[in-house]
Amino acid sequence: MTAVLTGAREGELIGLQWGDVGWLNSHLYIRRTFNHGKFMEPKSKASRRKIDLSPELIHELKKWKLVCPKGEPDPIFPTEEGTPQNTANLLYRRFFPALRRAGLPRMRFHNLRHTYASLLIAQGERPKYIQCQLGHSSINVTMDIYGHLMETVNQKAASLLGKTVLGSEDSRIDHSQEAPSVSVVSR
Repeated sequence: MTAVLTGAREGELIGLQWGDVGWLNSHLYIRRTFNHGKFMEPKSKASRRKIDLSPELIHELKKWKLVCPKGEPDPIFPTEEGTPQNTANLLYRRFFPALRRAGLPRMRFHNLRHTYASLLIAQGERPKYIQCQLGHSSINVTMDIYGHLMETVNQKAASLLGKTVLGSEDSRIDHSQEAPSVSVVSR
């Protein structure tokens, strides 16, 4: 649920600690990743970010915190012993079985990130917002990966522009004011 509703990378999710949740402002702070058995800095300056959280995800995280195995350094998604997840264990013990139970085909964990971005695009979010949420270093990265999903024809935007520029309720050209057509009469 957290992967689909945040678009966080696998290592970012495994590296999350409970102190990274902004409970009052509904944010998740990406401050580190966990890869190859150790904590690391995020892959770029832009990867160090805050992600907006839905009320539903905040609710589920609160419930999870009550039953989550405790450990150091207080990971959100620990093993049963309270230690950070190994990537292979996450995939083979959690992710792939969850896909099977849901009746979904096997896929890469990273596809959850693409799902998140695709859903934001489908609901009309601005590309710059999507870039920041995903932690891309530039808008070009976001557009190169997801630009094909963005609407290229937007009649609503064109109509609104016409109303804004021309100040009319109906921005379409009023054809009744054009020169009358001339008919040729034969003699």
